[in-house]
Amino acid sequence: MTTTDGISTTLGQYSGITASTIESLLEADTSYTNRTKAQTQITTIQSQQTAWGDVKSRLTNFLTDIQALESDDAFGTKVATTSDSSIATISGTSDADEGTHSLVVNQLATNTKVVGGQVSTDKATALGISGTLTLKSSTSAVDDSATSSDDITISATDSLNDVVDKINAKTQTSGVKASLVDNHLVLAENDAGAKTLAISADSDNLLSSLGISSDETTTTTGQAAKFELDGVSVERNTNSVSDAIKGVTINLSKSSSDAVTLSLTNDTSKATSAVSTLVSQYNSMMSLISSDLDVGDPSSSDNTQGVLVGDSELTRLQSQLSSLMTSSATNGTAINASKLGISITDNDGTVGFDEDTFKKQLASDPDAVKNFFYQSTKSVTGTTTSESGYAATLGTLANSYLSDTSTNKGVIAVKLSGYTSTISDLNDQIDKFTSALEAKKDHYVDIYTRLDTAMMKAETQLSYVTSLTSSSSSSSS
Repeated sequence: MTTTDGISTTLGQYSGITASTIESLLEADTSYTNRTKAQTQITTIQSQQTAWGDVKSRLTNFLTDIQALESDDAFGTKVATTSDSSIATISGTSDADEGTHSLVVNQLATNTKVVGGQVSTDKATALGISGTLTLKSSTSAVDDSATSSDDITISATDSLNDVVDKINAKTQTSGVKASLVDNHLVLAENDAGAKTLAISADSDNLLSSLGISSDETTTTTGQAAKFELDGVSVERNTNSVSDAIKGVTINLSKSSSDAVTLSLTNDTSKATSAVSTLVSQYNSMMSLISSDLDVGDPSSSDNTQGVLVGDSELTRLQSQLSSLMTSSATNGTAINASKLGISITDNDGTVGFDEDTFKKQLASDPDAVKNFFYQSTKSVTGTTTSESGYAATLGTLANSYLSDTSTNKGVIAVKLSGYTSTISDLNDQIDKFTSALEAKKDHYVDIYTRLDTAMMKAETQLSYVTSLTSSSSSSSS
């Protein structure tokens, strides 16, 4: 039989040197001590690696909250109201100004339509006629200059359904879309307004088969939307008007002699929520960092320290974040963090957020608040060329730690990579120490096994000699 270490349980029957003795010899060996140290180092480094991973996670969340304050949506979102949504509604982009507008919808925009006669052939059955159908959309009833036209090739195997599909496949170029209503082919201008729709074919039979010969069709000419906006008469070839007021879209639903009141006001809830979330995440992250760097009570015999105590990179991050979070000057504006209700509330560096102070400043000068948090300039191609502001500065710091690309390794990426590399090196050392100990164990087992064997032989020989001597004495007597 053998022990768990592969040493025979019979070892030491004669010499007294057992598996336990060999293990004691190995534990006293330098390789055993060095291996234990390396294993302890790995445990410590893995704890530090995990701690930095937690910091990375908190900092990533913090960066996400920072980026929310760089978005136009945080400050430019509008609350839209209408006194009668069945007549019209309003919406606005971040560029839209706050304001209230009076609207009277005189008429809605409609599309020109040509309705053909009912076709007797089933809509899924081949019409059995071929030719070219030409659709021409013109700009108005008094101007026949074509803005778009297209030829539709009809095959004998095409059904009414196929004809509709072929027309709609070319709507983008022809400006005409088709549908079937109770086997009536309906052709309509894609855009609203007083446009004319000319339909022709290379044979009268083709038009007749489709129910759109001159004596079968009914034409309804479209019209522009007409409305009065703040007393100004406006006409548009659409019911979704987005060019009357900057950044504002007005959707017309029905005509009415009653005036509708449309309003846009800045939505302060998104910005307030974004800043509140940022402050909460900051405090959570800084609490974690403080715990990791805590020196405890050095005078205590059982003092417990933070897992990253003395880490210079983490100490620097803590200091920089604390300084930037309550920055007294940003962007060259008259606004600072304190004026927006962002300030330190206790000796531990906890940051508080006074929502009332923030909302008052936001209501007073929303553009200034937005610019305090973030400003950027763009090239003619739309690429951001420079960024500034409270959020941009915090974002730059966060990215310097979080960046992990092939060309830009941030502090945390370098740190975690270093931990992984060190653990790998220590594992290599442990393997070498383990191999050395195995070799020494085999050496000890061999030596003491041979010693046991020799002592066994000696004992056997001694017994034999003693037996002979005893026999000789008996014979003499």
